[in-house]
Amino acid sequence: LSAAQITPRDLVLEPSAGTGLLAILAEIAGGSLALNELADTRADLLRLLLPGRPVTSFDAAQIDDHLDTGVRPSVVLMNPPFSAVANVDGRTTEATARHLRSALARLVPGGRLVAITGANFAPDAAAWSETFSRLTESAHLVFTGAVSGAAFAKHGTSFETRISVFDKCRGGERGGITADLTRPISPDVATLLSQISACVPPRLALHPDVVAANRPTSPF
Repeated sequence: LSAAQITPRDLVLEPSAGTGLLAILAEIAGGSLALNELADTRADLLRLLLPGRPVTSFDAAQIDDHLDTGVRPSVVLMNPPFSAVANVDGRTTEATARHLRSALARLVPGGRLVAITGANFAPDAAAWSETFSRLTESAHLVFTGAVSGAAFAKHGTSFETRISVFDKCRGGERGGITADLTRPISPDVATLLSQISACVPPRLALHPDVVAANRPTSPF
């Protein structure tokens, strides 16, 4: 949430909301919520834990195609599947990229997307250079930083993860990569949070129409 810089002006979309661990933090920060969760059990749990908040159950890899046109998020928080694709057996390395592309398409101009991915999903990795070139056609990658899997060992996983922050272009201009790609993997969460606080730039200004639509009185 330090990276997202959520305020009460924001409609926050979580395309794969799970059990709401990120969503509740976004709400505490003042944002309005639009939640999506494909799994029926988790979607029902979201409706129980967050009554009155809209919950849809679409495939988040095509979230922009399915959401109502009136849902215009100014922030996207996402922890997309690292290798799973809905209704497809097996694993695919394209899963993360598909989710990010659709979420960025739905994000309003000037909005911010914060993604938690596997650490290897990086713009300077040869396997992902073309993917990031496409992602940054209409957005700026303003921060990316990985954290050692040892930071989560006591929680039962040692998978290295990465936080990447995109600011969508406000219109017309081409995006790009302004993030420092030489930053080493953080040994712990505290170090990563310190880097986020020091290196993630302020949010871009939103169009007044978006701010007005996202006030708490909004139906979304």
